[in-house]
Amino acid sequence: MLMGLTQLILDVDGDNLILPESWQDGYSAQLTPLSEDVEMVTGRLVRELRGNVWTLSYEYGYFKTEMKNRVIAACEKGRRTPITCAFLPPDSDGALIRSRFWVTKFNYPKFAWSKKTHDGTRVPLWGEFSLALREVEPSD
Repeated sequence: MLMGLTQLILDVDGDNLILPESWQDGYSAQLTPLSEDVEMVTGRLVRELRGNVWTLSYEYGYFKTEMKNRVIAACEKGRRTPITCAFLPPDSDGALIRSRFWVTKFNYPKFAWSKKTHDGTRVPLWGEFSLALREVEPSD
């Protein structure tokens, strides 16, 4: 069995959820400036740079029901409270970095089609999942 490179692990309460390797440009990690616009007493608007945070985006094709339910639970938790994630930065040789992230956006997987199993029953496959994360604290 061919194993892919791990790009993203969502860690919810110590339950590591290793997401399958995304394909066709479905994964990105980049440092993004974290700033705030501040209006001065004189009326001038200045931008205060707080540092750089990692922003991640991830897309995947099709999940089975069990994986879909775990992904949804992790994403819903990440909307309410930061979750720890391990991710593959663009300059890595395969080593992951761990940090705390907010889930800023995710699309619930949609029913794609059913697949016949070896015993003849049909199981649903869920597709078109996407996720966006923003690091809680600046990395630099």
